[in-house]
Amino acid sequence: MWNNYLNLSVMNWLAQFTSMSAPFNQIVHYISGSDLFKGIPFMGILWYFWFRDSDPKSKTREIIIATLIGCVVAVFVARAANNMGPYQPRPFANTALPYHTFVGLPVPESQALYIWNSFPSDHATLFFSLATGIFLISRMTGTLLYLYTFIFIALPRVYLGLHYPTDILAGGILGLACVWLSTRISVIKLYGRRSSMLLAHYPAAYQAALFIITFEIATMFGDVRMLLEGIVKYFPR
Repeated sequence: MWNNYLNLSVMNWLAQFTSMSAPFNQIVHYISGSDLFKGIPFMGILWYFWFRDSDPKSKTREIIIATLIGCVVAVFVARAANNMGPYQPRPFANTALPYHTFVGLPVPESQALYIWNSFPSDHATLFFSLATGIFLISRMTGTLLYLYTFIFIALPRVYLGLHYPTDILAGGILGLACVWLSTRISVIKLYGRRSSMLLAHYPAAYQAALFIITFEIATMFGDVRMLLEGIVKYFPR
């Protein structure tokens, strides 16, 4: 699936820049792995709208909860596709592609990066889904976040050979679709009333739990995945 015209054209075009500037490569590498440039801005914006539009008539909080549910479902689907779908090597580990030197960067040491399926991109899935939810609250802010996601999250991962353009495209479509479905009135009715009751009766506990959830989303569930990987090691294979 990776060897199509779009992927090959974009990867070959970006390859001309990988050996030009060590500082540039290091900046891109930092941005691609930094929560400061990924999850934190999104969660800051979500919490801004959460407190700005506290009136239930605005439906903002309803959309935020639906967005968080949608993005978690989208990431779950993406990870399921990663694990059960046909294996597709990441571009930097694909021996069928020309080897590109990233001046100033070390060779990736994590063996998981070499064996993980690249399709679809869970980063694109998560952050395009969050941008979609914010777009439903504020079109201007959402549009800016779509652009931000493309420049600071999607493009660096393609440039560094972590994903193909089609991985990003598929992840973005998946995230957008899941949040669009989760914000439908018929879906919100399944849990909306109970959620509102919990918030009304236990506002401190509800928002504290919501903060923890948004923190985990902002860090791509890093602590949760580390915990699960540690637990799995104790089970015999």
